[in-house]
This record gives sequence, structure tokens and C-alpha cells, in this order.
Amino acid sequence: PRLLLAQDAPPNYAAAFVGTTVAYRPPGGPFGGFQRDLTALLGYGRFVSRTVALELDLGPTWVRGDYASFALVPGVVWCFNSHAYAAARSIVPVDPELNLVLFPGVGLTHALGRFSPILEVNLSRTVGRGRPDLGVAVTAGLLVAF
Repeated sequence: PRLLLAQDAPPNYAAAFVGTTVAYRPPGGPFGGFQRDLTALLGYGRFVSRTVALELDLGPTWVRGDYASFALVPGVVWCFNSHAYAAARSIVPVDPELNLVLFPGVGLTHALGRFSPILEVNLSRTVGRGRPDLGVAVTAGLLVAF
């Protein structure tokens, strides 16, 4: 199959992601490992130039199997290579309380026709409540161009 580059792709895409936190340091505390969390997101993206897309995702997070929050995840994605991109995302939890988490990341992808599996690594930094933390997350997903 022919490789579908971002600049050749249709301007719109649907996104489905699953992510987890692999390392976390709470405010004033030591780093811990896997947080037993799972976030499932669905979203919509649109290329606004040959290499830049705007994206909005939303979905819940569970910790140890229990519902923890629901968030909106707006972002800007820059495809600097046909197989790699950088993402400037923020997480805006809206339930149970409003907050702001900076969530920049880098990812790898390979387009197969309209379908593009992705693997992304992000740093997270909660800044909305004045007690910053630090996390590392890994996300896998699928984009479907239309």
C-alpha cells in the first residue's frame, strides 16, 4: 500500500485512544510507577495546513477500575515527518472538578490507507490548582481519515 502522508491525507480524521500513566510524582512526593489508570478517548481532528492539525478528544479515566474523571483534551499536532509528530495538548478535567493539565508529547505513526495507528509518549503537569505534579503517559490509538 502507498504511504499516506499528512499533506496527502483528507483534512478530517476521527481518533480513538487508550492511555495510561507509567510514572507519576505527586506534589512534594517521590516518583512512583504504573498508576493503574486507564483513559479512553474519542475525538475529531482537522488538518488546517499541510502539517498542522487541530484536535479535540474527550473521555473518561478509571483508576483501579473505578471511575475517576471525565476530560476534554484540546490539542495542536505538528507532523514534522511522515512517521513522527509532536503534540501540544492540554487535559481539562470537567468532572469531578475543573482543572488544567499540560500534556505535550511526541508520537510515531504509519498510515495504511485511511487508517493510522499511533503510539505517543506524553509528559503531564497539573497546573490548574497551584500544586504541580509530574507524570509520564503512554497512549496507543487509531486515526481514521475522512
